[in-house]
Amino acid sequence: MKIYKLIRLSVEIMFTPISDDVLMLTQVGIWASKGINPYVVRVSSWITLFIAFLWFFLVGKFFRQVPLIEKWMAKKWLQKAEKLLDHFGAGAIMLAFFAPGVRHPIHYIAGILKFPIKKTC
Repeated sequence: MKIYKLIRLSVEIMFTPISDDVLMLTQVGIWASKGINPYVVRVSSWITLFIAFLWFFLVGKFFRQVPLIEKWMAKKWLQKAEKLLDHFGAGAIMLAFFAPGVRHPIHYIAGILKFPIKKTC
């Protein structure tokens, strides 16, 4: 399994409107049909998702620094999200991975709120 394939899959998760579950299941099926060790497939899929969600975090962090977008964001909404992240911390981000509607936005929000990346790793 080549590293550029994992990066390509991460880019697909980030930039395509197709669900990341569909993309991952398709890729896992391809890997399984090629006879790749299931443990390698599992570790590779986690690495791929980590890279993709790290990109979501970095995009949120970038948009926080754009002055026009910063003015557009609702302060009340951000304060509520910041309070929840401070209370639940990295656990909320990790558990959000298993909640389909919250999986992507929590990483954007963590980036926008400048949540320390060291707390999430």
